[in-house]
Amino acid sequence: CAWNGAKADTAGLEIRFVRYTGGTNGEMIVDVKNTSTRPRTFAAEGIFFVPKGDPEKAPQRLGAAGPFDLVQGKRRQEQSTISLQPGQVERLHLAVFCIDSHRSSPSASHRFRLGKKRLPKKLRNKIAEGTKRLIKTKGSAKRAKSAVQSHVWKSRNADW
Repeated sequence: CAWNGAKADTAGLEIRFVRYTGGTNGEMIVDVKNTSTRPRTFAAEGIFFVPKGDPEKAPQRLGAAGPFDLVQGKRRQEQSTISLQPGQVERLHLAVFCIDSHRSSPSASHRFRLGKKRLPKKLRNKIAEGTKRLIKTKGSAKRAKSAVQSHVWKSRNADW
């Protein structure tokens, strides 16, 4: 896949879609590259992915919520942000959740592109705060997955 030119408020960073694993929610695997001449920080909150294809028949968009995993070899490290040096590329596994409850769920066969902007600040803050609270209450991101999905849909529908 080619590097996505859309910036989504990630000045100096480009995101390349690698693959999606999941259905209604799952992992969006991406490579993040610092294309600038200075160190840049990446945070996933509020970025979202749009399925490619006919918009009238497309499944739900997927929004990042919660921490992501930095994968280096066999090691996975959960992080909220990552600093990238100029030219540095890192593979990240983002926890993503469907944000359009009125559409079908995507599958691993779908291809995605990065949304042009992050979700609106009020919505992304509401999703981020609720996600952090749910992860803390449930003890882990994995155990909170269903509750986070419900929270994302509820937050999005309230802002519809």
